[in-house]
Amino acid sequence: MIDVAYPYFDTNLSWLSNNYRLLLEANDETVPVRERLRFLGIYAYQTKEFYRVRIPNLLAMGEVSEDIRSKLNIFPESLLEHVYETVENQLREFNDILISGILPALLEQGVHLYYREAFVSEHAAFVRRFFLDRLFRYLQPVFLDSRRTLKTPAFESKQLYLIVRMQHRQDAEEDWYASVNVPSEHYGRFLELPEWEGKRHVAFLEDIIRENLSVLFPGYNILESYALRVERETELSIEDEYPMQVAQRILKQLEKRNFVQPSQYFYESGMPLYVREYLVGKVSIPMNDFHERGDYLFMQDLAKFPVVSRRLDYPYQRPVQNPEFEETKSIFEAIQQADQMLHLPYQSYEPIVRFFNEAAVDPYVREIHVSLYKISPNSFILNSLISASKNGKRVTTYVELNTKLDIQENLQWSKKMRDAGVKILLSVPGLKVHAKMALVKRKVQKGWERYAFLGTGGFYRLTSREIVDHALLTSHRELTNELELLFGYLSTQDEPKKYKYLPFNSLYVTQFNLQKRLLDLMDREIANCNAGLKSFITIKINQLQDRILIDKLYQAGKAGVPVHVIISESCGLISGLPSISDNIVVSRHVDRYIENTRIFHFGNRGNDEIYLTSCDWTHRNLHRRIDICFPVLDETLKNQMRIVLRNYVNDNQKSVRLDLYQNNLRIADDARGKVRAQEANYRMVEKIERNGLARRSEI
Repeated sequence: MIDVAYPYFDTNLSWLSNNYRLLLEANDETVPVRERLRFLGIYAYQTKEFYRVRIPNLLAMGEVSEDIRSKLNIFPESLLEHVYETVENQLREFNDILISGILPALLEQGVHLYYREAFVSEHAAFVRRFFLDRLFRYLQPVFLDSRRTLKTPAFESKQLYLIVRMQHRQDAEEDWYASVNVPSEHYGRFLELPEWEGKRHVAFLEDIIRENLSVLFPGYNILESYALRVERETELSIEDEYPMQVAQRILKQLEKRNFVQPSQYFYESGMPLYVREYLVGKVSIPMNDFHERGDYLFMQDLAKFPVVSRRLDYPYQRPVQNPEFEETKSIFEAIQQADQMLHLPYQSYEPIVRFFNEAAVDPYVREIHVSLYKISPNSFILNSLISASKNGKRVTTYVELNTKLDIQENLQWSKKMRDAGVKILLSVPGLKVHAKMALVKRKVQKGWERYAFLGTGGFYRLTSREIVDHALLTSHRELTNELELLFGYLSTQDEPKKYKYLPFNSLYVTQFNLQKRLLDLMDREIANCNAGLKSFITIKINQLQDRILIDKLYQAGKAGVPVHVIISESCGLISGLPSISDNIVVSRHVDRYIENTRIFHFGNRGNDEIYLTSCDWTHRNLHRRIDICFPVLDETLKNQMRIVLRNYVNDNQKSVRLDLYQNNLRIADDARGKVRAQEANYRMVEKIERNGLARRSEI
């Protein structure tokens, strides 16, 4: 039963509910089969992240005092039991979808994935040659027996291994154990084999190693082998999840109890107990830190399954050109004429590339400020910033060195930028710059011109064409002036409370005025509803966990304001609670592109207001990061965003409704016909292109 005195859904269970939505997509036979594999891969990645981020927090909360747990309404032991049971059920369904659904569907399309089966003789010779010529050089076989190793063996985090049990041919009474790395970083996880019997064939890399273990360990009889991986870089995010005073009490208690974040060992199904007991004795870890997975580990690699046939993918969607950006026209001239919006990945990201390239060579540009958040070696922006600095512009970047990306490559690019004269400011704890923004300042005869990029997603993945984002390019005076004020504050790297009264009026900035402004906007909708005026609240967001904002949504719903929340990840709000949230609809959307947009739409008596942001409604985003929320002011662009949101609200193909327990309920087709938001939004940008080209031909 749900405690109506505490109407918030648990973050952990909501995360798992979102994971299950990915399994529904993988199980949908109308989805192209390679895309179904991709959804299984995304599910596996999200489950891995769940164990990395959420499980350490739950284990830590089991160590704190009863009064703190009661205050937070968290019961770690029962919750962990529920979590483990839910994950086990999902993993069984994962395996069933793969084995009973997707593998046969692949075979029907002429593609065979070797799955726990022996290679046919026609492939065995090819596999042996690949092993000897290409793979052998990257393998590191290590005997685990203490008499043959000087140190206790350590398994590297995030590396896949085979644990091999064998016997020496001259002494069959004693078992020997060894580990072998699976070097997928060099050749990928999958190997395409020669065509045979009219089909394409693909094999897991570890199966190729298994096939040739006798070559790797000459003189031994190979008895069995099992996959193992370790996750040591778990993340304790107490400070990001709870208010500072509560977080400090929790951390202090954990320190007194010498709490250590556990390593997590994942093994493939079928590994016998005696093998695990051997490993427990060898690496000195509790048996409870072992977690069984399916027939194969690291199944997130399914998202990178080889492109053996385009028939297995969604049909190609060309990136639509924005007609407002003529090739002969300066990007800054186009922005001066009107605000410009890019709807990604439907539209080309080329104008963003031009924005930074022109800034790098424009003789009138004096300063460039940009929040990169994360550096990616594939980011188009890095070379532009280096060029700009070498051309004498003052370039300042704000970066977080994130462990999820390649730190070594981050450091190399950071060095290149510093060598070119780019000023790099790294995020500090409690002040991570999560906002996706850039400011270009041009000195012209009439004075200073300012141009801004404001986005819902980061630069480092814009070119991937995998993620739905919106980007605003504007020279609006109030927005750009306040953006310059924000960049000026960020350069101090001081705590926000020292600058509490910075005059942000058009921009809403976390740790300054964003939460208060959102509450004011919702209060206005409540007042309008009470006065019989038009009111509604539509929120599209990734994560909704902040209880102050959830309570205000409850208040709005109880007042009669129509509330629709479109969620992409976890949601602490419970929809459908009698007398609390029975006027609130929560839907979850999953389709070919990953949803990353945050859009807020308020009715305002018919004078509706639309805001875009990169900020989720979580304690971390609102109180420990710098994020911005900005209005869409141009009426043409507002109308585009109205259409975008309306398509999500009406989607009955790729959206599900969440009930009291966050079950993902399919939406039955109705009289409106089939509505699929991402397809409809792509058609919208195609229409924008056609209309723009028609206007241009008339000129």
